[in-house]
Amino acid sequence: MQKFLLCLGCGLGLLTALSANAFAVEAIETDAWRLDDRVVPVAEHVELTLDPAEDDYTGRVVIDLVAHEAFTSFRLHAEGPTFSGGTLVSLDGGTTDLAAAVTHAAQGLVTLTAPSALPAGNYRLTIDFSANYQHDGLGLYQTVSRGQPYLFTQFEDRHARKAFPCWDEPSFKINWQLTLKVPANLEVVNNAAPALETVDGDWKTVTFGRTPPMPSYLVALAVGPLEYVDVPGLSVPGRIVTPHGQTALAAQAVQLAPPLLRRLEAYFGIPYPYAKLDQIAVPEYVYGAMENAGLITYTDGLLLLDAENPSLVAQRRLANVMAHEMAHMWFGDLVTMKWWDDLWLNESFADWICARVVDQQYPEYRMNLAQSREIKSAMRIDALPSITAIRRKVTSETDLAQLADALTYDKGKGILTMVENWIGPAQFRTAMQAYFTKHRWGNTVAGDLWATFSQTSGDDITDLLSGYIEQPGVPLVSVALTADGQLQVSQRRFHNLGAPQLPGQWQVPVVLVWGKDGAVHHDRVLLKKATDRFALPGLATADWIYPNANESGYFRWELSPELNASLASHAAALSPIERVGLLDNTAALFGAGLINGGDYLAYLTAFAADTDPDVNTSVLGDISSLEGTFITAANEERYFAYRAAMLRPMLDRIGLQPIADESRFNGPLRRSLYASLGYEGADPAVVAECRRLAEQFFVDPRSVDPALRTTALDVAAYHGDAAWFARLKQALADADSPLVRRPVISALSSFHDAAIARDALALSLTPSLNSTEFLAVARGFGDDDDLREMTVDWVMAHYDAIAAKAPAEYVASLINIGTGGDHAVFEKLRSFLLDPVRKTEFGEVNITKATERFELRERLREKELANVDHYLATFRGLVRPD
Repeated sequence: MQKFLLCLGCGLGLLTALSANAFAVEAIETDAWRLDDRVVPVAEHVELTLDPAEDDYTGRVVIDLVAHEAFTSFRLHAEGPTFSGGTLVSLDGGTTDLAAAVTHAAQGLVTLTAPSALPAGNYRLTIDFSANYQHDGLGLYQTVSRGQPYLFTQFEDRHARKAFPCWDEPSFKINWQLTLKVPANLEVVNNAAPALETVDGDWKTVTFGRTPPMPSYLVALAVGPLEYVDVPGLSVPGRIVTPHGQTALAAQAVQLAPPLLRRLEAYFGIPYPYAKLDQIAVPEYVYGAMENAGLITYTDGLLLLDAENPSLVAQRRLANVMAHEMAHMWFGDLVTMKWWDDLWLNESFADWICARVVDQQYPEYRMNLAQSREIKSAMRIDALPSITAIRRKVTSETDLAQLADALTYDKGKGILTMVENWIGPAQFRTAMQAYFTKHRWGNTVAGDLWATFSQTSGDDITDLLSGYIEQPGVPLVSVALTADGQLQVSQRRFHNLGAPQLPGQWQVPVVLVWGKDGAVHHDRVLLKKATDRFALPGLATADWIYPNANESGYFRWELSPELNASLASHAAALSPIERVGLLDNTAALFGAGLINGGDYLAYLTAFAADTDPDVNTSVLGDISSLEGTFITAANEERYFAYRAAMLRPMLDRIGLQPIADESRFNGPLRRSLYASLGYEGADPAVVAECRRLAEQFFVDPRSVDPALRTTALDVAAYHGDAAWFARLKQALADADSPLVRRPVISALSSFHDAAIARDALALSLTPSLNSTEFLAVARGFGDDDDLREMTVDWVMAHYDAIAAKAPAEYVASLINIGTGGDHAVFEKLRSFLLDPVRKTEFGEVNITKATERFELRERLREKELANVDHYLATFRGLVRPD
């Protein structure tokens, strides 16, 4: 069936209007491998002949260029494609053959050279090439799902160059058009809608519409036996695209997308900027999702959910990630960073706003609390001595995978939360709308946004921001009342126990919440010095003071002893997000050596009676975190008794099994309680229930409560035998959807029997598990104290096979398999991975962080083991025996 062909803009005469000022490229003189702005693209047409059943493909690119000055040669990127040269046609029709030579193989830089100098002007470059498909989930890669081959793409950050020749840097924001020739029985999708389709025998050719300006890393395509579900209610046409046979799992995505998009359009004050919005489920995917303009990609287990009974966690996660990726259509796609050193802002903003719109649309998800937990997680990383500033200098040779960390996402949104809280939500939104109106379809640096904030709000926030962006670390804010009733606030850099004392000073916006006679009040102060005093009416007579209202500040805090005592006795007056924040801050102070182990455990014990499920989850997590540091063969019996006394009443309160009309938050809490009580502690009732649910899963996976599927299988496997392993292998082979596949893979990594664990590790290297799944097995056994050393030995023995199968980012995180209580095991893996033969930039960063965490645990154990032991030995609130 033919469709009306949109204008391709291929006539050279159109180039006249797209000359010198099409865009500006921020060149870095000291970076020899950045592309320059002498000869630049304005549009690229990519023609590919693709068959997922083959190993390789052929293609052609036709690129419209502008030369700003006379030239003999210029550079572009092509890391995978093979070609010997290109043809350059000038505006007057003159043709020049160019010779190609690899300039820098590691960067995929290719120099094209003409026989003699050519004048400035407009040109068209044509390159014919061939290439092999990738198999690591990056670039244009091939995968097999349920026996059928597919092609997908992942081009961020520097993987478009693996698929076709291009200018593969974010500043080169151009129009793109793809023409794809594929087997006629397959489907093909791209950023744009099809403009023309023709069929010739067993092949069909689809030419897609021309995109608005965008960088190469946002180009995307997919080929295979794809299926579609329309998404009504969007402002543009949209579909959920699934692998064959998976459309029944798209209903939740169809329901979530329209209201989230409407809220984003309302916030930005700019309609969704692309012609369509397809969202595609990918069965082998390195990342969670990717904001390709008009074609957002997701790992299939995230996008495809049980249509009738999704778990709260899965539904909330999908809403959050979907809003994040949609937000990128404005922040990142419509307005794009000039260079990767502002990747943090790109991701931080999308992560910040996704929680806002999800919280507005689905307040029952408590996204603000979930986001606060993530920001606190960033603080833990930000306290490591080796940590760098959130805005990091990036060169063309930087391993950009290391930038996608908790600082990039979570510290950044913590900073944005503070800014919004300080200048006010209305002013913040006005500034964002002005920013996008001014810079739409262009490239910016972070300073462009800060300038807009200052201009809109009337407050100069540059100094406030620079403290958090340009220097690493977390402030520790100390709060006390002076004898004359003033608030005394001090700051220094927060350090973990025994860490080097590093400098740091910030402008810290502190928002206080305090209570008097049942009334709640708020005040705010801006701490610009190391210590300052503030006169706040009524505060001196407050019953209690909490120094981080609604957890809006990015800092740790401590109160004077008297203020801490009054807060502890009034903690129930705090909101759930503040009670969770209080627990997290207390854990941080314990890690810093500022409170002792006995007092810390007493704090946890006091909060165990709280009935809020999120507070319960925090208590549960803090108790479980003791295991890697303080629990030994000598005290584990007392620890298990303490843990049961703390956690079993929570499970009794919400019930071992779900009941009709219960709080949806009981599901995640019950799952966590099953995990905490079902493994080493082996609570008989929990283990029996997990075995019952596992048996039910083998009969009908969807009949098991979705909140409990994975944990029930995990606990059953932990106590399972070879017969259980055989059943799981068969379930993996028969899995017909990610709803089944993911719990089964998790269970395969949960056995406690060493012989079965070896069999599972061997299975992981077979084609039964793909490149993005298989390391989950080793990571699972690395969490088991009794299996860690065996797993580390296996990793070392099979390193080459692992590195050949896994994406490089996954290989760089192998050190985490060895983290735990045994120094010798950790050091063995650390030394192995730091060998020059295996060491990588990203891997070394991860190893440094892991080493700092490990050393902190050793220092905490040395300082606090006796205090923890004493508390456990004298604790008298033991659960009664069954």
